[in-house]
Amino acid sequence: MGVKNFPLYKVTEHARERILNRFNITKTEFDGWMTRLLSQGEFVEKQQLNREKYRLNDIVFIIDTRQRHVITVYSINENDDVGFKANTNPEVKSTINEALDLLIKQKKVKTAGKIYDNIQSMLEFCERMKSPHVNHRFADVAWEQLLSEFQHVEKVLNSSLQVISEAKQKIAEG
Repeated sequence: MGVKNFPLYKVTEHARERILNRFNITKTEFDGWMTRLLSQGEFVEKQQLNREKYRLNDIVFIIDTRQRHVITVYSINENDDVGFKANTNPEVKSTINEALDLLIKQKKVKTAGKIYDNIQSMLEFCERMKSPHVNHRFADVAWEQLLSEFQHVEKVLNSSLQVISEAKQKIAEG
């Protein structure tokens, strides 16, 4: 059970982004979550190019056994578009919808917390650049820092909006 020599495996940047976006895992929880996934995952099949597919509950992950990389991670239900079955108990639907509504609210609060410092930094860079006493030789540096903070905010917002949109869609289906 589990990936042989799992502590030797590195997570690709692609897989890291997918995990953080798809499973609402924080950076502090990441290492423990990955250890559990790799140590408890069950082998599913061999694939081409030295890749193997594993599964833990409804989470599927693909590894490269030669390079010892985790390539990607996704939910089995990720591409299901059937939503709730018509014969699902109304109490179950209601409970799921309440949980999704709570998820939406928590995601909004968590997103605000994640981008707060970046927005503060953006304001500081803007203040520096719009000052009448700005030293123009530092304008390019401040501009690049401003753009970097903005891109981080945009990335976090887009990720959160995707989760919120999907949750709202599931509520509408149910």
